[in-house]
Amino acid sequence: MNKLILFTGIVLLFSCKSENKNSENKLFEQKSVTQEIPQVNDQFQAFLDQFPKIKLPVKIKGCEDAVMDLPKLNEKLSLKYSSDAKSELIFGVFPSNGNYVSTITLGMAECMVPILTTYTITGQKIDSKAIFIGYCGADACYECIESMTIKTNYRIYAADTTRTYKCDENYIPIAGTESVEVIYKDGKIGTSGRIELTKEITKKIK
Repeated sequence: MNKLILFTGIVLLFSCKSENKNSENKLFEQKSVTQEIPQVNDQFQAFLDQFPKIKLPVKIKGCEDAVMDLPKLNEKLSLKYSSDAKSELIFGVFPSNGNYVSTITLGMAECMVPILTTYTITGQKIDSKAIFIGYCGADACYECIESMTIKTNYRIYAADTTRTYKCDENYIPIAGTESVEVIYKDGKIGTSGRIELTKEITKKIK
């Protein structure tokens, strides 16, 4: 009788240990599932795959011929993620300083307009801004250089450097009448993906 009681106790003891081990395994499995890092969904990844990977710093001169020849966004892949997918050109995607994705496209205009857009890793738009000044274009006795830079510290600088002259009756610049100004904006991309820009600032050079 004593041997039977002892045998029964041993069986119960091993049974309890097995149940506890199974419970621990189930708990570990649940923890593993909840700790998985969210992945970019296939649709958003297909959109991002259109963009070449680029590194900071980035400098774009919107009036140069080179940027005019870039490919357009695929409208079908991009409608959900771009407000003007029919006409924007592809520039690049670059590493962020937070848990978000950054792309640069170029809007069609006399001088191409850099558009910086940030998304969550699931494709939700965080922010989007055209990073330009807008004073450049063809005119008599007028010259303009348009540029946009994103530095390695995620600071943004956009500027138009204008050179204006008085014209004679044949629209030829008159010597000694040159006026030079820089109109610019400063800004940054925050770790949340928000894009901050100052108002236009004008600096007279000459």
